[in-house]
Amino acid sequence: MQHDLTDLHHSKATEHLIRFWLNLPRAEGQVCPKRSDFSSAQINGALPEVFVSEWQERDALVIVQAGTILDRLIGMDMTGRNIFDITPRTLVEDEQRYYKALRDQPCAGMITRNMVDFLNHSFVYRTLQLPLLDPFGKVRYFVGTGYSLSPAQMQAEFGRTCFKDTSLVDRRFYDIGADVPGGTRSGEPAPPLSPGA
Repeated sequence: MQHDLTDLHHSKATEHLIRFWLNLPRAEGQVCPKRSDFSSAQINGALPEVFVSEWQERDALVIVQAGTILDRLIGMDMTGRNIFDITPRTLVEDEQRYYKALRDQPCAGMITRNMVDFLNHSFVYRTLQLPLLDPFGKVRYFVGTGYSLSPAQMQAEFGRTCFKDTSLVDRRFYDIGADVPGGTRSGEPAPPLSPGA
């Protein structure tokens, strides 16, 4: 279960954040720590890659803290922005189902996307999402890392170094104690999410 997460070696910041998140306290019967127990100050070395987002309603997942790497890659300060507002319209519903799956069956997730920044430069960007609970025991927050893959990483993982336009390259769910959404196993590529998910 948790070894899938600890086996991720995509970046030092990701490894550091996962270790920190796994060691946070959990209330009895919960597989996620509370947002109130998470402090960015304690992961100082990983901060440039770390972001925190808050699910506010069906069509709003707002970045409440953005690392400088995310801001630099996207080309703007992401703090306070709704992720779905800057996601291409063709990908929004799928992205909303992904975050709903992370909330409904608490699990960690990882998305790899081909992105195009505001200067029309293409890059492949990977984000890890680890759930955090609100005061009522519901997943409402995510803490994660985000970083750009090198051409060597893309070739090793996907057999190519470029992708067309903005697109989903890969998506995975990781079991943190409550299993993962149906149709996949922890850490393996996830199939497309159905509208009912």
